[in-house]
Amino acid sequence: MKFTAEQVMTISKGDAEIASFITLLLEQNAKLEDQVCKLEERNNQLEARVKELERQLGSKSNNSSKPPSSDGLRKPKSLRIPGGKKGGKPGHEGTTLRFVDHPNTIQRHTVQTCTCCQIALGDSTVLREERRQVFDLVPVQMQVIEHRVERKRCSHCGTLNEGVFPVGVDAPTQYGEQVKAFMVYLNIHQLLPVERIQQLLRDLTGHSPSEATILTHMGNLHEALAPVEAIIREQLIQSDVLHADETGMRVQGKLQWMHTATNARLTLYGIHEKRGYLGMNAMNVLPQYAGIVVHDCWASYFKDLYRFEHALCGAHLLRECQGVIDYDGQAWAEMMKALLQKACHEAKQARNLGGVSTLDQQQMAQAYDEILLQGEAENPDSPCLPTEAKRGRKAKSKAQNLLARFSLYKTEILRFLYDPRVPFDNNQAERDIRMVKVKLKISGAFRTQEGAEQFARIRGFISTLRKQNLNLLQSLTQVTRGQFSFQL
Repeated sequence: MKFTAEQVMTISKGDAEIASFITLLLEQNAKLEDQVCKLEERNNQLEARVKELERQLGSKSNNSSKPPSSDGLRKPKSLRIPGGKKGGKPGHEGTTLRFVDHPNTIQRHTVQTCTCCQIALGDSTVLREERRQVFDLVPVQMQVIEHRVERKRCSHCGTLNEGVFPVGVDAPTQYGEQVKAFMVYLNIHQLLPVERIQQLLRDLTGHSPSEATILTHMGNLHEALAPVEAIIREQLIQSDVLHADETGMRVQGKLQWMHTATNARLTLYGIHEKRGYLGMNAMNVLPQYAGIVVHDCWASYFKDLYRFEHALCGAHLLRECQGVIDYDGQAWAEMMKALLQKACHEAKQARNLGGVSTLDQQQMAQAYDEILLQGEAENPDSPCLPTEAKRGRKAKSKAQNLLARFSLYKTEILRFLYDPRVPFDNNQAERDIRMVKVKLKISGAFRTQEGAEQFARIRGFISTLRKQNLNLLQSLTQVTRGQFSFQL
């Protein structure tokens, strides 16, 4: 039985000892109730902490924003819907070897004697020939071109005349433009470290350029590509849609960020010590751009100083929905994931037909709003992650933050439904930035700031060449000779 203060006063008039005892019981009961409340609060905190640790431990590339490289040896689960067809896609060109009409060498294997009676067949008529062709490499040799300059004395006036060496022939011995282009190709495109380039050339040709020779040429090519990079930047600014992303790099032992602005035909990279808008602005693309930028939901892209429209990456949202499904068990996330996958499929099917029909757009937008209502019902306003001894606004859960993002950026998330130019995801930028991470895995870090800047510019040029199906070695050789003309 629990006594009120008035009841205690009434009892105290009759018996002071009983009243004193009841008062003591009430004080002890109040202490116990306070202790129980604290234990309940602590238990809620620990449960929330355990839940968050389980989420962190189980976060992979398919249910969070973590990259696939963080999955270790585990094979990540794909979130794509199977197309139902096996084999290559329509229009895919195979790589089967084809017979050539004019082989370099023909080796004839004649029949000398009959296998039955051992009679010589030298004069017998050839009835038919069966052909088989072997494609193989010839031994690689370094071609040495010697330049000789004549000196002649004029018989009339006695003046000594001397010929002129070609432009670029500056030393008694040096490597030619094609060797230099090949070294750049190996380092920037194939991502071979300098020491391994030396080993490869030694094994192939018997010659091994010094580290200084390779690095000097990298610097020369970096300077020669400055006008080409300016053209790429200007063309990106004029494009309707571009993709943006960034990733961390180690430069001189410190964390810096490799930014990229890219589309299906052009690639531009830039290295900067900041990840946010300062690093983005240093590339000098986004501050001048007025089209549509596809990106993740990194807050710096939403700065007021930018004039472009936004399109959020659907692949990131699918992974985060999967995380809420795995660790929060909320139905709205499963529904939103299914809707985005369906919308992505229909947008791809309708792209060649001018885009998704108005009716389908309205139906999907309505379904989107209904899912948001379901999410609000599953996530009341009170935060479900209590904080310990902290003032100010309490932290929200992952599910609440994701729901708020879907509510705030509905137009940006569904832009691919209304504009056929806009893709569902930001895979273009992620593909272009992936090789930067491979470079980091191979070399670990850039030893100098100059090396990082050289890699960014030359890699952007090589990526652009590949997108436009231009010959890499030939183009790099032309840049080295000062003969490259970039036509878009």
